[in-house]
Formats: sequence, structure tokens, C-alpha cells
Amino acid sequence: MRKPLDGLKVLDLTHTVAGPYCTMVLGDLGCDVIKVEKPGRGDSTRFMNVSEKFHGDIPRVGGDYFLAINRNKRSVCIELKSPEGRAAMEKLAAWADIVVQNFRPGVTKRLGLDYESLRKFNPRLIYANISAYGTEGSMATKPGMDVAVQARSGVMRITGMEGSSDPLRQGVSISDFGGGIYMVTAILTALYDRERTGQGQEVDISMLEATMSLLINYSVAVLDGKAKVKPIGSGHPQLVPYQAFTTADGYVVVGAGTNKTYREFCTAISQPQLAVDPRFATNQLRVKNRGELIPEINRLMSVRSTREWLDILDAADVPSAPVNDLPTAFAELEQISPGMVQSMPYEGGELHQLGVPFHFSNCGGDLRRPPPLLGEHTDEVLRGLLQLDEATARAASTGLGD
Repeated sequence: MRKPLDGLKVLDLTHTVAGPYCTMVLGDLGCDVIKVEKPGRGDSTRFMNVSEKFHGDIPRVGGDYFLAINRNKRSVCIELKSPEGRAAMEKLAAWADIVVQNFRPGVTKRLGLDYESLRKFNPRLIYANISAYGTEGSMATKPGMDVAVQARSGVMRITGMEGSSDPLRQGVSISDFGGGIYMVTAILTALYDRERTGQGQEVDISMLEATMSLLINYSVAVLDGKAKVKPIGSGHPQLVPYQAFTTADGYVVVGAGTNKTYREFCTAISQPQLAVDPRFATNQLRVKNRGELIPEINRLMSVRSTREWLDILDAADVPSAPVNDLPTAFAELEQISPGMVQSMPYEGGELHQLGVPFHFSNCGGDLRRPPPLLGEHTDEVLRGLLQLDEATARAASTGLGD
């Protein structure tokens, strides 16, 4: 199938999570992505593991995190501090449509790889910066990881069980992945602008700004209404009932997003009086009186199994779901969204990958390359694409001349 971004070329100077996730998405959509890594070491996520084995007893080659977010890329080892390495980077910048980097602000300028340096070789270049706190503000030079950004954003103060004062990190790295997705959007916007103007440009995304943007439903309530949002477990501060309830053998989530759905829910659980109770007649009243309503619903739902409640709520067309563990969720995904769990050959076994979540009527993304071994494509790129001689390619890839 034709790929929507086929023909676009990406020079990937990213590491850890936010940047590589961004470039993986671009690769999934058809871009040719060349990932530049430190010789002999590579991306730090190559050493981040939860599991130790795959395909029986075969040891993993690379960390779980790296394998998850670096498919559809070619890995090239280049010593950025060497003259030969910098010259190779300038050639790659001339080749590329897009450069993505997430070094701490100031690093690329010292290396001569910032936008102003590279645009001389390619005026149409889209140069994308991902950083923790931006490139110009008071914290521009401060290092930041997902957990630090989550903490500073306030997310960790609204996540957790009701009544808890302990900060809780989101189980998903929302600052990393949010920053990556926002950067993809910015890059595609800049590419569209280039089609109209013929000129490239520099774009910036900070993980903090991306994370705070995901808090948009709280923004007016806090900035204008001075609301004090606190952790409420699986619940929602602006909708009731909208959370997990205990069943006889697990949990069921109910999402009553409208008053009509709430009334249908009350009928489904054989409690029509709750629909007309003046304390709970509107969502605003239910939010105000959640302390009285939620315990009553929990008591009622605890007498039946999760499967029984799902059948009842599905028949009533009330949004509901079981609270799955991850193995169950991935197994269900294969049934709900065929193609979203795929496998590809990898180092004598197979590697499972999540598929491409974008669906188009006339084109589509795909999984073409497994995550690369460190420097797997160095010769292919330096000697093949850039036509460097053997000695120059060796010096560029190692920092060591003859």
C-alpha cells in the first residue's frame, strides 16, 4: 500500500523516549529515518528492560524500550565531535527533509548541528527540537525526564486514590509520548507550510507544554475558578458516575457522560429511583453529592460478576468495560483491532510490535524494518548513500582516523 509520507527523509538525532517515539511515528507513515547513535554505546533505551528473554530462551538483543519505539529506522554510528563526523552530518542534513533532535538546549549549537548551521546546506530543512522545558525560558538548560515533567506539571498531584497525599506517576510516560505526538503534528504542519512557501523552518515542542496541554479540561476550572483538584482514584472530577466499580470478582468501569446515559444506567441496574433522586438528577448535583452516590453504586454492583454486569450494561447501551490487566488487553486488541498486534522476524526469533493506529482510505502506514542493531546501517549510509571512501567513513563512525 502507498505510504502517506513516502519519499520524505528524516535525520534522527534523538535518544531516550520522546524524540525516538516521534521519529518512529514518522517512519511508520513512510519516512526514511536514519537514526544517528553514539559509537559503541548507542541510545540509552537499548539498556532499559522489563523482561529478559524472548522467543523461548534466546536472550534479548537490545532493551524492551528501544525495541518498542525504534522500528522503521536505520542505525548509523557517527562520532559527532570529530571533523569527519560533522562533515558527514552536514551531508545528511543536505539529504534530509526533517531533522529531529532532543539534546539539551545548547548542545547542537556547540556541535555545529543547530538549525542555523544546517540550514546553510538545506534551506528547505524542517528542524524540530524536543526538550523538557523549552529552548528560551528560565529552565531551558535544565535536564528533564518524564517523571520530572509529570511532577512539575501537577499531573502527579491529581493521580492516585481518593484521600491519598502521596504523589503518583502515571503508569504511561505521558510527557514523553505526548511530547512526541505534538512534535509529529508540528512537523507535519511545517511541511505543509513549506509546500506553500518553499522554505523550511525551526519548530520547538517542550514536554512540559505538551503535558500541560493534556490538562486542558482543568485549565479554566483552576485558572479562573480557583478549583482545587485532588486525586479521586479512577473517578473523574467533572463527571459522575465515571469510574471503576467493584464487582463480585473484579471491576467494571461505567462512563455515564450524559444525564440520559445516567438514567439508562439506573434502569439497567434496577435502581430507577436513583435517576429521580433530587440529589442525583443532574451531573452537577451528582458531582456535588458523589460521596453519597458512589458508595451506593458500589454496594449494588458488588453482588454480580463482571461478566454479568457487562452483559447487562451492553444490552442497555451504557458505556462500560472490564478493568483488564495488560496481557488481557493485548489479547483483546488482536480481536478488536486486527493488525494492531503484529510480529516480525528478529534475531533468530520473532518480535511483537504494536501496529500503526492511523487508518486512511487511500494509503497507510506499515512496519518495514525491525528495530536496528547498533550501527547496523553505518556502511550502507556512509559509504552507500553519502559515497564516503573507506577511511573517511571509518573516521566518521569512530572518531579515529588512520
